[in-house]
Amino acid sequence: MKKTISIMLRWLEFILSVLPVRLIMKWIPDGTVDILRRQIYPIAKSLSQTWSSKMKKYVIPLFLFILMSLFGCKEQGSVNESIKRMDGSRIAPRELELAITGIMEKAGVTGLSCAIINDSKIVYQQAFGYRDKSAGTLNDKETIFSGASFSKTVFAYLIMLLVEDGTIDLDKPLQEYLDQPLADFPDYTDLKGDRRAGQITARMVLSHTTGFPNWRFLTDDNKLKIMFEPGSRFSYSGEGFHLLQMVIEQRTGKDLDELSRERIFIPLNMMHTRYVWQESFENNFALPHDEYERPKTLKRRRKADSAGSLQTTAGDYARFLVAILNATGQRKATLDTMLSPQITIRSERMFGPGAWEETEANDSIGLAWGLGWGRFDTQYGSAFFHTGHDFGWQNYTVTFRDQGMGVVLMSNSNNFESVAREIAGITIGDSYSPFDWLGYPRFDPSRRREPPPERVAIDVDPDILKNYAGEYSFLGNRIFYVKLENGQLYGSDDNQTWVRMNAESETQFFIESEDVQFTFVANDSDQVTGFILHTEGIEIPGEKRN
Repeated sequence: MKKTISIMLRWLEFILSVLPVRLIMKWIPDGTVDILRRQIYPIAKSLSQTWSSKMKKYVIPLFLFILMSLFGCKEQGSVNESIKRMDGSRIAPRELELAITGIMEKAGVTGLSCAIINDSKIVYQQAFGYRDKSAGTLNDKETIFSGASFSKTVFAYLIMLLVEDGTIDLDKPLQEYLDQPLADFPDYTDLKGDRRAGQITARMVLSHTTGFPNWRFLTDDNKLKIMFEPGSRFSYSGEGFHLLQMVIEQRTGKDLDELSRERIFIPLNMMHTRYVWQESFENNFALPHDEYERPKTLKRRRKADSAGSLQTTAGDYARFLVAILNATGQRKATLDTMLSPQITIRSERMFGPGAWEETEANDSIGLAWGLGWGRFDTQYGSAFFHTGHDFGWQNYTVTFRDQGMGVVLMSNSNNFESVAREIAGITIGDSYSPFDWLGYPRFDPSRRREPPPERVAIDVDPDILKNYAGEYSFLGNRIFYVKLENGQLYGSDDNQTWVRMNAESETQFFIESEDVQFTFVANDSDQVTGFILHTEGIEIPGEKRN
């Protein structure tokens, strides 16, 4: 044995003298790297502390060499395997990558992370394009992306686990879990006097039938209201998820990120996924890019948000889908409920004016919402899907449950949705997803145009700027802080992380690399009373508190 190890060490020393370990690692299948990192490496590290100094430098490389021998055979996701599609056809990874790259180039999709599921297991994962185009840095398979509304599906899964263990009942009014009337909570004072607030249940939240708007700032008066009898129809709402999150956190005494780590991320080996920003993400994160492929400021979400703060990778999210597909026993029964139709969808569109227009166009595919997921029927069986959309982030996922086939597409680009159907089609042969109902535009090359000129900052008298310093309330009890420092305005939504507010005029300001502008307003006595926040075509008023 001693002689064998000696020979292996000599060969290893030769290999390492020619090729760096970093390059060798690229030859090892992803599953092997995962085993190395989580199981073998700790053992090697422990041994290295006891071996002689001469041997220490060989310990971990030796384990790597052994793993290369043990796992050198082809495993799932190997570049030599073809990918199966819905119609039974197959596509080679290289052919797929050329096709995706071509689609991205024509549409100006800056970056994309993709994971594909065949036979209820991950068979392919790859990253494309840039995580920061201006710097020329590329995405890789462990680059962190914003999940946006993928957050809702993970939260729905968590709720179903809590239903399974009896922590919450899907049909018990959420008001009954609270120690005071809902309208007494600062975020819900707008609901005072509305009896319907006491009817809302977890089932209604997860099936988007609470009656809430998507967000209160989208209403005419920026107030939270119930727009129809809870449970009577579908209307997508992030506000409902915020309510259920508040109830769950009070019920369990734990915040969402902690609960999700315990119940989902750790058990499912989602090691690059959290609801709040982690310092470890700083080494490899993607920046959002606008339609002109200009990088914008990354929002490091410090507070867990069930509706939109999930940070993840396509691979981690695919592991989540695989867990759903492979559930057995009571867990499968729980997830059967999650994926069963709860409300038929008859709106023309998911968002916008079409969300209030009725149609039977999607009856043929049984378009409906389950608990946290959209779902539809095809000749290949049922499928569940979700979208994720934020400024500079556009994501889509669909899984054909009966076929054990799915795809995760995560993009740091404002142009992805225009070609989402093409990429879903080329990856798994999906021609069934309701992209028109989602409002995804079809790619139009004539829409590509030169970007507008960048905003230009000017100097403003500090005596004018000091009038803007203070706290501003908006969207209920949210606070935006403004301070004057060294003759320059800075803003913050948490009183910790500050960004420079550049002046375009004496009243108008913008934040560089963000689609955000502020117009400060004053009364007849020239006292600053508030601002109007402009973002993505929306105007949100804020009131000065001091």
